[in-house]
Amino acid sequence: MSDTSSNLVPAVDRAIQILFTFHQGDESYGVSDLSRMLDLNKSTVFDILNTLTHHNLLEREEETKKYRLGPALFHLGNLVGARLTLRAIVQPFLVEVLKEFGSTTILARLASNGRVLIVDSAEPEVPLKLSVTPGTRLESGESVFARLFRAATSDGDAETLAVRSRGYVTDDQESVAGVRAVGVPLNDREGRVIATLTVMDFVRRMDETKIARLIDALPHVGQRISERLGARSYPQWNGIWTD
Repeated sequence: MSDTSSNLVPAVDRAIQILFTFHQGDESYGVSDLSRMLDLNKSTVFDILNTLTHHNLLEREEETKKYRLGPALFHLGNLVGARLTLRAIVQPFLVEVLKEFGSTTILARLASNGRVLIVDSAEPEVPLKLSVTPGTRLESGESVFARLFRAATSDGDAETLAVRSRGYVTDDQESVAGVRAVGVPLNDREGRVIATLTVMDFVRRMDETKIARLIDALPHVGQRISERLGARSYPQWNGIWTD
């Protein structure tokens, strides 16, 4: 591993040192405490604490004038936990669906900026295949992903009602020429669409028979995953989960 210590930004490094001082969630420290513990000037510590408090990474106790970890850190921790848990839970199902159907299988969720984030995928070992890189953000457009997320947030237009009734979405080259897809929602314990599970492939490898098989099988996989995520029934359309 390369040594990156020479490239550190001093102010950011000191802020992180302060955050790491709070080993327990219920600990609180004053300016003098942190100055002494980290051998930093009191005015420097105060400025850093003020900045961290402004962004809710720390919060100040009015009675004691001391600082403790703030709600923004809790939120960020939940985001990391949710993402890791989601990926860990769904990954075996991606492999299972890939083995069954031999087509690229994708786990995606909706990011806060409205784009679709590819969380994970499983791809066939063939020379010519549809390939997506985890971490890629796509414009939502009229993709399977977008139509599933929209079904959880729209106010009951005809397409939304149809998607909710079926519990799945198909795409016959509407989004990308030469590509077909079938997708289903994944629900969390609140009934929100936390992510989508989609199988897509080139038309020549995704004939009507395969589409029919996916329409029959994929909702069952979506239900099994959703149950692992805490859903009480499936499918549900109680809004979406974003970061």
